[in-house]
Amino acid sequence: MAKRRKVIHAGQMVYAVVYSVPHVSDKPAARAAKTKCSTKARQRMNMKYAWQKLELELAANFTAKDLVVTLTYDDAHLPHHRDDAITKLKKFWVHLRKARRLAGQSLQYIYVTEGIHGEKRLHHHAVINGTGADLEVMQSLWKHGTVHIEPVDTSGGYEALAKYLTKEPREHGSPNGLRSWTPSRNLQKPQTESSFVPDDL
Repeated sequence: MAKRRKVIHAGQMVYAVVYSVPHVSDKPAARAAKTKCSTKARQRMNMKYAWQKLELELAANFTAKDLVVTLTYDDAHLPHHRDDAITKLKKFWVHLRKARRLAGQSLQYIYVTEGIHGEKRLHHHAVINGTGADLEVMQSLWKHGTVHIEPVDTSGGYEALAKYLTKEPREHGSPNGLRSWTPSRNLQKPQTESSFVPDDL
């Protein structure tokens, strides 16, 4: 008889759960109990909320050496709508990626676009990998407003940052059903392992 162990590795973060697995010799009542237990355990690992999935993605790719970036618009460059803002941001990523490539550096990011809460001005929050000379480069490339950066705070894990980045869709709903956050294609994915362990563990 054995139990099933499922582990998700995301950088320095590890999620793990061990649950009973029904055995062919179990009586119906025992099988039902183990199935119920197994279902609850798997549900805990399924990352029900978007911020939990983002938490793992952040942990798998970013450390305290990386940056939380806020890009805002001044009145002269304020986008008329969300799609316009995202188009401007995508062009910014193209130019920043090119600048980094010329310096022999890569670009990884996760971003969100907000504009529902507060003054309802469109702006972007992003987490990007740091290089040591980022503010000057980004300020030279972002022509639409201001650039604010601060280091990723990993002292309490990534939950607070994940919740912050998903606050608008969580509190106000995702506009037009859009995904609440967007990653670059070159991010590492959290790794899931599943194995059997002795029943007495």
